[in-house]
Amino acid sequence: MVFEVFWGPNEIGLAPWRGFVYLKWFMNDEPKQKTEPAPPLEQRLAQRPHVLARFHAIADMLDQAVAAGCTADEAERQAIEQVQMLGRELLGDWAQEQQAGSLARARDQHPQAIKHIKKKSAG
Repeated sequence: MVFEVFWGPNEIGLAPWRGFVYLKWFMNDEPKQKTEPAPPLEQRLAQRPHVLARFHAIADMLDQAVAAGCTADEAERQAIEQVQMLGRELLGDWAQEQQAGSLARARDQHPQAIKHIKKKSAG
């Protein structure tokens, strides 16, 4: 079987008429969506003060590690722990935002639904 190889400005592949194999660069057939640029980091962090506080904690940890004469391995371990805490906090934020959005959509779609709350005990 003979394949004709071709190169285009955005494509690389084998001629489809010779074996029906066709590869596009990065295999991305979806059109690119135009998005607006994200707001500046300072503005985004102003909306999440706990994330900014975590960044300050990481910087403080690094300053303390340098002042204490930590080895690179110790400083790296501490930095990894701080970044993992940041990741957990960000995922927690994301989960809360998703839950709030899901709840709002459910209330819009089913306004007759009853909100489940714990009953107050008599006494």
